Amino acid sequence: MRTEGTDRTQWTAVDYFESWAHAQPEATYLVDHSLERAEARFTYGQFAQVVHQTAGALQQAGIGPGDVVAVQVPNGWEFVALTWAAWQLGAVVCPVMPIFRLHEVRQILEQTQARLWVAPRVFRRFDFTDMADTLRQEIPELQVWFRETGTGDAQDLARRIADSPAVLPHPQTGGYDRAAEIVFTSGTTGRPKGVVHSHRTLMTGLRRQTDFLHLGHQDTVFMASPFAHQTGFLYGVLLPVMLGGRAVYQDIWEADTALQRMSEWQVTFSMGATPFLADLTARYDPARDDLSPLRIFISAGAPIPRILVEQAHDRLGVHILAGWGMSENSLVTLVRPEDGLEKTYTTDGRPVPDMQCRIVDAQGRELPAGEEGELQVRGPQNFLGYYRDPDTTRQILGPDGWLSTGDMAVLDEEGYLRITGRVRDMINRGGEKVPVAEVEELLYRHPAIREAALVAVPDARLVNRACACVVLREGQTLALSDLLEYLDRCELTKQFWPERLEVMTALPKTPSGKIQKYRLREWMVQGATPSQTR
Repeated sequence: MRTEGTDRTQWTAVDYFESWAHAQPEATYLVDHSLERAEARFTYGQFAQVVHQTAGALQQAGIGPGDVVAVQVPNGWEFVALTWAAWQLGAVVCPVMPIFRLHEVRQILEQTQARLWVAPRVFRRFDFTDMADTLRQEIPELQVWFRETGTGDAQDLARRIADSPAVLPHPQTGGYDRAAEIVFTSGTTGRPKGVVHSHRTLMTGLRRQTDFLHLGHQDTVFMASPFAHQTGFLYGVLLPVMLGGRAVYQDIWEADTALQRMSEWQVTFSMGATPFLADLTARYDPARDDLSPLRIFISAGAPIPRILVEQAHDRLGVHILAGWGMSENSLVTLVRPEDGLEKTYTTDGRPVPDMQCRIVDAQGRELPAGEEGELQVRGPQNFLGYYRDPDTTRQILGPDGWLSTGDMAVLDEEGYLRITGRVRDMINRGGEKVPVAEVEELLYRHPAIREAALVAVPDARLVNRACACVVLREGQTLALSDLLEYLDRCELTKQFWPERLEVMTALPKTPSGKIQKYRLREWMVQGATPSQTR
């Protein structure tokens, strides 16, 4: 175990956990609140015993340095215990979204050559048993454990933990720079890729961010974003043990339940995509919910409509901070708590310490402040590469360390970033580039619209035409003519108006809540949108 006198710049998350378990064994560490099973609570000392026995179970299963453990369990204590135990043994954790089914899971297990796959027996009414039987037949060397079986058989994770001897941690020589996590991208642009992080690339940014966010030992973190998404993994699993604070988890998103847990546990920090913030704002009841301790809510992953920032700030009384990042590098830019509210709805923040941003044109030449181009980033948070995919890694990560993000953006004179869209999401209408983010901001402000996305539809004459894909508020209707009258009143340039409207019951999203525009474009081309065309 690391001691208090050692240099923390080389500490892994497990080092932090073990240090806190030694210093404050009676302090509450983890609250696992599930919508499908009884709540579980652990002190640091209690959970250390669970972690050591989980390490014993993994060791008995033959897991050692460099082996991949695929963890598909939802947010809860088992995910955290498996992560700390795997890292204690020098193994690599591969988080898998609980909603993934055979097609996606097979790809991940085969690509990573995982030695062990841990899944729930049943989650959200889906039984994983048949999928497990198929995977065992196709990958004979794969070991399968279930989070719970109800029968106490040998596949049951809890039984394995209870029956295993404790394995105490010891520092891993050179382990700080070895692979620690393989996280698969969320799929906003196509097939997911395996992003490889070391302990260094995971921890460097978190250390810096805790300083300028003024987070510390007294804080309680609430996380409902899936742990298999980098937001949930970094800020739900890793951040609390760096702070030595409390972690409150929720496995299935439900806004009223989240507000209850946040009130009960006096949560001070949380983070999630725009839909999480929108739901909390809509369901907040000051007569029932007490969010007065909540100081910071970071919303990242998609632009935050100005109207939502204003409503959330006024209703919840919390500082809403915008940020931008990727699975490949965590949060790269962030609005600071000292910044004015307008920075959240006009920018995506400025680079966090040690990370650099620049804007380049199509030829790779750096552009001055105020000009739009592709965003590139460089710094210690950048990932090691895509797992067993050196060609794709070389395409995105240059020899000089600059990572091409695929995002269009602008940097202002103060160094604040504004994401204007994906390179693939650009709409070129007869040579005029439609300002997608600005149009979407106006769509969100329409009283009938709950969610919106502007996408390009191919056109033989103009190259692209713009299509507005929207989800309406309950009881509302909207025709294209109504929308255009509204945009006219907003004095939006006519060439930027959408020429098609698709009213949908839901927009396709990643598990973390990001809108998948590539799927919308495919539907437009195929003429197979699950919607009502106006």
